[in-house]
Amino acid sequence: MMAVFECPARRREIEGMSRFEYTIENVLDIPLWEKMQDRLAELTGTAIVCIDIKGKPVTKHSGRTEFCSIVRENPVSRKRCFRCDALAGVEAVRRGRPYIYLCHCGIVDVAVPVMVGDIYLGAVMFGQVRLRHKDREKAERLVNEIGSIIPQEDTARQDILRKYELLPEMDYDRIVLIAEYINDMVHYIVDRAVKSHTRDETYKWLMSANAEQSSEEIAIQEILPQEERRLRQTGALPVKPSSVVYPAVVYIQDHLRQEITMKEMAELCHLSPSYFSRTFNKEMGESFVNYISSRRIQLAKELLQETGKSITQIADEVGYDNISHFTAVFKRTEGITPSAYRASKKRKKFL
Repeated sequence: MMAVFECPARRREIEGMSRFEYTIENVLDIPLWEKMQDRLAELTGTAIVCIDIKGKPVTKHSGRTEFCSIVRENPVSRKRCFRCDALAGVEAVRRGRPYIYLCHCGIVDVAVPVMVGDIYLGAVMFGQVRLRHKDREKAERLVNEIGSIIPQEDTARQDILRKYELLPEMDYDRIVLIAEYINDMVHYIVDRAVKSHTRDETYKWLMSANAEQSSEEIAIQEILPQEERRLRQTGALPVKPSSVVYPAVVYIQDHLRQEITMKEMAELCHLSPSYFSRTFNKEMGESFVNYISSRRIQLAKELLQETGKSITQIADEVGYDNISHFTAVFKRTEGITPSAYRASKKRKKFL
């Protein structure tokens, strides 16, 4: 078996790959995906869009119906659409499969989750169809329920009713088949994106290592599986995707550098701030504020050990714009200053 060259500096670089921030945009390759999305919408007779974890579109709408265009033109109903899509995406994660449901306007939509490991990035949404054999009475009741989004004149009501009736009808079994197909497609694309990133970064490392240590043999067959395993293990979260606070935990992990408020996270989880606070405390075993602080300090410890960045740079990366405040919080948590912590870890390496 070939020996794997172990260079501490290069090893830190490879380990740093696991902190690559995957987003739905860089996993799906939006320009390419939109071309596929257009064709898929045409082939399936459905409308398709990709959303982030907040329910906001990250792609154009392919095949969007006139009915849904009217609904989304109104700020109030558009917000309901975002909320509906966001909740559907989380429900798909909780179920572990595409989630077929009736949206707030009563038409069929499907959420196909996009995930890297345990990290939920967003969803591919498709639908804007009616189940076959729905009668006119139900359609009229639907139009009355959403009448607040359109003028009250009879002509306007008749127009939106006509657009509702123009929505494509589809059998439930066909919707399930399309959902399974898109789900398989998403899994394939995500898997290729993760492997491509891993190989690209490993190749860069190998070229650099070979340039510096040409006499050493480096076994790429061994390095790649190690890094792919490490990548799959990253993002392990202390809460299951089925938890109502899961979207907040994911957001916190990816945005530690930014200011994070309880109000924003409560809105993300579609909960009131007070209920979110109680639920977060119960699910995570600590308060919202303490959790963010502990995650920031944990990341700071990793950066202190694995990088040569200055204390000021690290403080900024973990969300502290005041180095004195960062040092005080770090010392209160770890019992020593960041500089002393780094020095202690360096000493242990040479013992």
